[in-house]
Amino acid sequence: MEQTEELYWYWINNIEGIGYQGIKKLLSTGKTPKQIFDSKEKELERVLTKNQIKAISQSKDIEKIVKGYKGLKKRGIQFLSIDHSDYPERLRRIDSPPFALYVRGKLPEKGRKTIAIIGSRQSSVYGQEMAKYFGRELSKSGISVISGMARGIDSIAQQSAIQQEGGSYGVLGCGVDICYPKESFSLYHDLIMKGGIVSEYPPGTIPKAGLFPRRNRIISGMSDGILVIEAKEKSGTLITVDWALEQGKDIYAVPGRAFDTLSEGCNRLIQMGAKLVMSIEDFQEEFPSVSMNLSKNYENNQKTLAKNQRVVYSCLSLEPKYIDSIIKETKLSVQEVLSTLFELEVSGLITQVISNYYIVSK
Repeated sequence: MEQTEELYWYWINNIEGIGYQGIKKLLSTGKTPKQIFDSKEKELERVLTKNQIKAISQSKDIEKIVKGYKGLKKRGIQFLSIDHSDYPERLRRIDSPPFALYVRGKLPEKGRKTIAIIGSRQSSVYGQEMAKYFGRELSKSGISVISGMARGIDSIAQQSAIQQEGGSYGVLGCGVDICYPKESFSLYHDLIMKGGIVSEYPPGTIPKAGLFPRRNRIISGMSDGILVIEAKEKSGTLITVDWALEQGKDIYAVPGRAFDTLSEGCNRLIQMGAKLVMSIEDFQEEFPSVSMNLSKNYENNQKTLAKNQRVVYSCLSLEPKYIDSIIKETKLSVQEVLSTLFELEVSGLITQVISNYYIVSK
């Protein structure tokens, strides 16, 4: 096998005992990974400890390196160094970019808009419905949904998005060959087949608490904006928001009830200047494809509806509307409205987001 620079990037990212900061120190010398491989121990003394230098010396088994590198392809894993042409340009521009990525499936298309959807693992029914709604509608508008495949809001939004045009991509705090959490295997499989799984950690890296905060900078780094749906005031979700703010990304938040602990974080973000979003329409200014998709879907649906269905559907939008308001606006009887809402909901044209509150769903 030809010994390309990518091979040496693979080597330097897989030396036990070096880690991110060690690689950063090595690269600060101005040498390429190949030049570092060829360096004498004495040349590395000013940037590394004796144990780190020893680890590098013990890792210089070119046959083992080639075998490991070639083995990735056999397992359906792509290795992309920060110098590779397919490495996401968004990530190159952040502080502390990953020196390499491991990918199963694919990365978002270059030039495609992306949104990270994040939130609480212990989500309410309201939060779950909002995650389904925004995941689906953003992806239908051609916007890729990025998240961490975590329980709750993250995985619900991704499952809703994966079937649509924009697709979804998961960033893991472990190796891409490990499904975490285990109960998300169906989503993990769907992301590999229809989107992608990404990690900066080598395959085989088991999930540990200390790995997840750093992976959050990749979630925000790969995204054009961050949407928060339910988060406690002191929440791991807000670590991603902190990274996003440092990276200059737009923050969006779904509001919740004033004394709901699951909404304290979102409400606080809105107080601090995050954009309040209640429907997909609130993304139209920053993401023009949303406006185009809304107009197209609304026109198509109007053409196929019966009279009462058209009347009820016309008074709904992407802002939840209470049933009493629908009855008042349509001037139909209670029974007519109830039966029509049922027909529209069964058809998938509207969604009851919480009890007796309805929105247009497509």
